[in-house]
Amino acid sequence: MKNTLVALVLGALSLSTIMSSSGPAQAQHRDREPRGSYRRTCTDIRTERGTLFARCKDRRGNFHFTRMPDYRRCPGDIENDNGRLRCARRR
Repeated sequence: MKNTLVALVLGALSLSTIMSSSGPAQAQHRDREPRGSYRRTCTDIRTERGTLFARCKDRRGNFHFTRMPDYRRCPGDIENDNGRLRCARRR
């Protein structure tokens, strides 16, 4: 029983190491997609060197390419404001 548990833990650690090391070339200049309500109405979301890029839907349902430089400085929600990314400051 103890040997089985040790084997499972070691297997999980090995898998975790393999998964985290795959694709380092992709992540060199890209960040994770930040959280925010914009994700409900925007597609093609990506980040590069501190700028958030997306295609966001306006009130009529048309998509627009938009970007938000220095998105990390937004202390509140990142939202889609009629097809444009905007920082909604915390109140």
